[in-house]
Amino acid sequence: MDGRRALLVVDLEGVAGVDSVAALISGTAEYERARVLMTAEVNAAVEGLLAAGFQRVRVSDSHLSGSGESNLVLEALHPAAEPCFLEEDAYAPRFFEDVQAVACVGMHASAGTAGFGAHTVDVLGAWACAGRELSEADLVLALAAEAGVPGVFVSGDDVLEARLGGRVGYVRTKVALSVTQAYSRAPEAVLPELTRAAALPGQKVEPLPDAPLVLTFKSGHQAALAAEAGARRVDRYRVEVEGRTFRERYTRALRAASAASAVLADAVADIPGSPAFTRDASALFLLPGPPAHLASPRPEVVDRALRAFLSLTEGPDDEARALRALTLHMLEGHAPGSFSRRELGPTLEAAVAALAEVPLELPAGLPPDVGMARVDAWYVRRERGLPHALLGPYVLRAYLEHLDGEGHGLYAWLLGEMAATCGLDVRLSIPERAFRDAERLVDLYWLTHLYLLDTRYLRLPPSDPGAAAWTEELLVATPWVVEQGNVDLAAELLFCLQCAGEAGGGAHAVLLSLLAEHQGPEGDLGDAHATAGALLAFSGAEERQLFPR
Repeated sequence: MDGRRALLVVDLEGVAGVDSVAALISGTAEYERARVLMTAEVNAAVEGLLAAGFQRVRVSDSHLSGSGESNLVLEALHPAAEPCFLEEDAYAPRFFEDVQAVACVGMHASAGTAGFGAHTVDVLGAWACAGRELSEADLVLALAAEAGVPGVFVSGDDVLEARLGGRVGYVRTKVALSVTQAYSRAPEAVLPELTRAAALPGQKVEPLPDAPLVLTFKSGHQAALAAEAGARRVDRYRVEVEGRTFRERYTRALRAASAASAVLADAVADIPGSPAFTRDASALFLLPGPPAHLASPRPEVVDRALRAFLSLTEGPDDEARALRALTLHMLEGHAPGSFSRRELGPTLEAAVAALAEVPLELPAGLPPDVGMARVDAWYVRRERGLPHALLGPYVLRAYLEHLDGEGHGLYAWLLGEMAATCGLDVRLSIPERAFRDAERLVDLYWLTHLYLLDTRYLRLPPSDPGAAAWTEELLVATPWVVEQGNVDLAAELLFCLQCAGEAGGGAHAVLLSLLAEHQGPEGDLGDAHATAGALLAFSGAEERQLFPR
């Protein structure tokens, strides 16, 4: 033994002066400043712990910035500090060995709260015990309580302070403005308070109840991965773990959460430090978990959308005819109960019959929307086993080349894929997800149409092995789509999430609210295409409420 030792667990979200998501991520200019601020707060706390009679301070850096390395500026660290960085578990048993007190600096509130950077362990799952939401500070204090180690203090924002409820000393460093923004106190005012708080005697910490830890995830796929790692599946979004001790339960829950986090590799764009990565990291903070009750529109919302859609597509032009027939064809498969309740069979039959009047000529100058309508008309009649004109392979190939040459690569790709599903393969050599790193809006439409192609336009369940990864990408995209107010794309995300079994998730709820807010008095969502998408989304939500699958 080399004298009394304290454990100082440090995170970054609760450090004074760290007020944006960019400051949490390696590779940004804001992050480099945040490292300096974090190191200063650690040094201030170390000074106080030394004044309290400790000789050494073990510092466990718990923040994962994406660099795979410690966030502390090691050359500026107090000489009495013993820095530790264990990426897989910042609260490992060995950190609690031979320590006589525990303190926490730079902490944040639990997942699902309005605290700045609020999450628990990672940005996917919320942790709870006996109905109580748990923050990372709660986990540290519970581990300390079980080890018989007193707690000295915690620092962080006002939301975490309120949640801890005076169970341990506290230094408020900032006020949370939202989960992605905060307003900090001046660091020079905070540092002496940290020193004073650290110099106070530790208090006995109340243990958590001897109950299972429950983890609630943001997608069913995440929960399934957690269950594969040994957790017990409670429902689509929740798992639980048991154990003889809190340490055992925590370790098992951490293993489950780590397994679920594998989805992030494909769902988050680019690399840490890039604007796209920061955008997606912010989205994961903003993305809510599943609501307590399944979100579903009132029947009159669906009825108004249907009336508006039929009114907007009653014209004789190719686009109106094709959109009307294709949407009703999709609705019959996506929400058969809602379709039957509204007796839409004859309306669909008439719409499909009218497609016989849509020509199949695809001259080079034909606008892409009209070309799409003509191929849609051919596709629907063929899918329904009705007589249809032959779509010449050379004609289609020439039109695809024209579209691609005119900058309509998404249309060229989609029409080629649609025809290929029907045995007419004249696809161009267009790279997969060609717009992923260039144009997000176009790429998200590409992504939703991967679902449509895989499900034969909402007639079958998803079967592509990549469908789970597509779903995770749509979840990450949801806050951006809501921020943009793009109701057309929101509708497409909604019916894709419904196909993927995610109608009970938080993303589905916020997207559905966006559509409901933008629905006009007559039921429309602006134009015919957005209204068609909204009809499918509203009906799909109603279907999954009234006829659970």
